[in-house]
Parts: sequence; C-alpha cells; structure tokens
Amino acid sequence: MAELDGIWWTATGDGPAVVVPRLNVDWNTVDLSALTDRFRVVTVAPRGFGPSSRPGRYDMDGFVGDVERVVDHVGIDSYATFGYSMNGVMAARLALNSLRVTAVACGGFPLTADLAGMGERARARNDDARRDPDAWADVLATYDPIAAEVFWDEVARLPLAALADLGRPLHAWWGADDTLVASLLSPAEFRRDLDARRIPYAVVPGLDHDAMLRRLDLVLPSIADWFAASSLS
Repeated sequence: MAELDGIWWTATGDGPAVVVPRLNVDWNTVDLSALTDRFRVVTVAPRGFGPSSRPGRYDMDGFVGDVERVVDHVGIDSYATFGYSMNGVMAARLALNSLRVTAVACGGFPLTADLAGMGERARARNDDARRDPDAWADVLATYDPIAAEVFWDEVARLPLAALADLGRPLHAWWGADDTLVASLLSPAEFRRDLDARRIPYAVVPGLDHDAMLRRLDLVLPSIADWFAASSLS
C-alpha cells in the first residue's frame, strides 16, 4: 500500500488499467486475482474513506479528484472501473467526470433507481450505528460518516439514471436474494431497464448482498473477459 498526500492506494498486476474505488470495502480481503492476473488493478481510497486521511470537509469533486490524482501519479492514460455496492456507484460516478474511463462494471446496486433519498438513508444508517458502540466503531474504521453522507447526498442530486446512461460500456450483476437492491428498485424493473439499454448483466442465484461480495469469484472471470472485449483490447 502506498500513500499520496493522504490518499492511500495499491497497484497489483500488469496490463491495461482497472481502477477499483475503496469506500466501504477493504479490497485486501477480497480475491481479485481474476482481474490482477490480466490487468493492472489500482485500488484508491479517496480521502474520508478506508485508511486515507479524514479532513472533515468533502465534496464529490474531491472524491473523484483523489482517484484521478493517483491515476495521474501512476501514469495511466485510460482505465476501466470496477466496484460493488457503494464502490460500484463510485466506479460509475468516475465515468461522469472523465472520458478516460473506458468501461464500468458495477455490482450490487441498481444504477437506474430513483436515488433521491440516498442521503437520508445514509444519515439514518449512521444514526442507528451511533446507538451501538461496536457498530459505530465499525463505521469509524471504515469511513468518516460525514464523507459517506456527502457522497450519497451528491449522488441523490444526479438526474435519474445518470449513472447508467454513461455513453460507455456498462456491466451489472447482483445476487438473486439481494434485498438491498430490491429495496431501491424491483429486480424485474431493473432487468427491464438494463435490457432496454442493452446493458449486459448477471444474476447469481441464492446470494444476498453480502454473500455476493464474498463470492465475487463467481462473476470476476466473466467480467475480466468483458473488460478485455469491450474496452481494453
């Protein structure tokens, strides 16, 4: 792991670049070998998240800028992005800011959902966690709660489906038993939205939100193939 002005990042593997935002997932605990065997995988924790510094004041431009600073630092001209859940939203959000993003793989989040209430949901989660010392300690170890609230507030202000209508290849996947996805958009409607946009997706039977994260090995090989075919060949 390396540090650049308070931004912590890692780089593993060789080949075309895939950038993986680190917001609420410690990717060091996840087997990404299906990607690192074929690509140069750069994980970046914007300030306010993971082990990066926590200045206490945040905006989306800052989160995106932190990732782009690391991309510039390691000499990457173009890159695909990959992420799951909140990290997948950030992967798509990067594409809104930069034409350097060639493709986006986002799992565990319905990017076509109405996200207007996401800031309130984040504040409610933080308020619930504050009532449990162990849960609150977990939150503080993962990110600055203010950073998470700012992130979701800014996502909530985007036009409907802006994170899906990127003008770049997009791949989606989720577990069939993912109640988080279903709480934001019915899976049937999400499928219809993706089909209408000709966006490829995979639904993995028998897995809920957390289990899908633990079993990314079920989808990573096909995502690596998709990256190679759609944007990085």
